[in-house]
Amino acid sequence: MQTDNNNGSNMKFPIVIAALVVCFLFSVMQTVYIFALTSGQKGNMTYVNVSEGTKSSGEEPAITNLENLPEPFFSLEEAASVTDPDKPTLSTVEIASSVGPATVSVYIYESAEGIGRGGNSPLSSGSGFIITEDGYIVTNQHVINAAEEDSQMAVMVNVPGFDDLISAQIIGSDERTDIAVLKLDDANSYPTVTLGDSDLLRPGELAVAIGNPLGTLEGTVTVGVVSAIGRHLNNNGYQMELIQTDASINSGNSGGPLINSFGEVVGVTNAKMGSAEGLGFAIPINSIKSVIESLINYGMVVGRPYLGVTVNTVYEDSYNGAVAGVYVVELPEGGPGEAAGLIPGDMLISMDGVEIASSDDIIGVRDSHEVGDEIEIVFLRDGEELTTILTIGDGN
Repeated sequence: MQTDNNNGSNMKFPIVIAALVVCFLFSVMQTVYIFALTSGQKGNMTYVNVSEGTKSSGEEPAITNLENLPEPFFSLEEAASVTDPDKPTLSTVEIASSVGPATVSVYIYESAEGIGRGGNSPLSSGSGFIITEDGYIVTNQHVINAAEEDSQMAVMVNVPGFDDLISAQIIGSDERTDIAVLKLDDANSYPTVTLGDSDLLRPGELAVAIGNPLGTLEGTVTVGVVSAIGRHLNNNGYQMELIQTDASINSGNSGGPLINSFGEVVGVTNAKMGSAEGLGFAIPINSIKSVIESLINYGMVVGRPYLGVTVNTVYEDSYNGAVAGVYVVELPEGGPGEAAGLIPGDMLISMDGVEIASSDDIIGVRDSHEVGDEIEIVFLRDGEELTTILTIGDGN
């Protein structure tokens, strides 16, 4: 029996040794694998060293070390840009370098005394851009409205590259288009912007905004696209047709430039939809070029087409027995509408051949003409269709 026990012990010893060796090897393999995971050689974030030209099974280049990544083939900025064989497309950096020096910050102070000293902070702020070397600036009317109403207030402008704030005079403003023109008082030669053609804008193309958001972040550059064109918003009772952009617009950006791929100013930023993100708006530059010129030349807008007709739109089922249509409700005394023989209660059918379904149709007809033009108006009075000729007047 003793002999049998010794033989059993001798047989168990090699098995134990083998088990220990297997455990040791398994432990070593686990250690190596864990090291590979933590070093990025294995697992979900694997970095594989492959020689140049090596392809994966899908015929796409295999992922390489960062320093060996292929040249990028896609650029959002390039994809959103509009090309023109006659003009170079600029990068965002080039646009900022070109337009930034002519983009100014506008501040309204309670008075001109003590500006720049401690305790005298601006009441409000905005942005603007310089259009002439002698210092004419375009901004929004609502930016300088308080200073227009109180002559004791001071308009001060920070021009990039100049150490001190420069005082400015309000040359003129227009509430309807929300545009104002300022003139810098100092006799310097200032950098200027280039104005573009906003009628050529297309949804999806690059849009760059520069301004002074929150009144404290001068020269801020934001980038997006033209989200849409021809958006209609109401501005104190005046209908405005605006550019929509997702370039970040905030309080203090008002009056600053919206710029296209060529570094041209195509809009004046003037509004942000506070209830949503990425909804900014700008006034198309083409719609206000004549306004800017008139403000500089005369201090007010002259030659603005005027119909002298106030209307109200009645919608179907608005009330029992309602007949849908656009009705005349008021005719200013001596205005073109009164002179044409219209009276309150007339339902407008067409103007200049354009069917009238809303007040926007009337605005479109008006703005397509000049002072002195004659247009045919077809209207309904007491069930009878009548025609008259209206001579467009001057809104000022």
